[in-house]
Amino acid sequence: MATSNDLAVNKKTLLYVGGLEENVDEKTIQGAFIPFGELVHIEMPRDQLTHHHRGFCFVEFEEPEDAAHAIENMNDSELFGRVLKVNHARSSSVAREGVWAHAGSWYEKSLKENAGEVDSMIRNEKNKTDQKKEDDSKVDSKKRSRQKEVAYVRKTGELETYVITEEAPSKK
Repeated sequence: MATSNDLAVNKKTLLYVGGLEENVDEKTIQGAFIPFGELVHIEMPRDQLTHHHRGFCFVEFEEPEDAAHAIENMNDSELFGRVLKVNHARSSSVAREGVWAHAGSWYEKSLKENAGEVDSMIRNEKNKTDQKKEDDSKVDSKKRSRQKEVAYVRKTGELETYVITEEAPSKK
């Protein structure tokens, strides 16, 4: 179900005006934008606690050409010492649906696009793991032989080292 704001967005008659100074009100906005054409509506969203506007507003024009003319003239202009950002308002469908409404479809699309790359990364990681296991088994066999090579004996409080040339038995 389309709201009147959605229709205004589609017709390109609804403008977003950002960067408003705290003392700006609807009359100031009307005075600034009326030279560009007939205004239908001005909406200044307000903070629920302080009841001050939130630094932006929406201005709806009768004709799309008037809205385009207002953007050309008012974007990056100054009002009450603040630089304004004026452009076409975007649809509020994101606000109604929520931030994560399309996260699943984005994730699926991303998986499809990167599937080959991800598979390659998994194969490379598996190969590295297999190679590491082989290397570890070689090191383990060397450790077994090293553990048998050196023996420590206490003799009169001193430590003496003897080298044994015998290798550890291999597993069969």
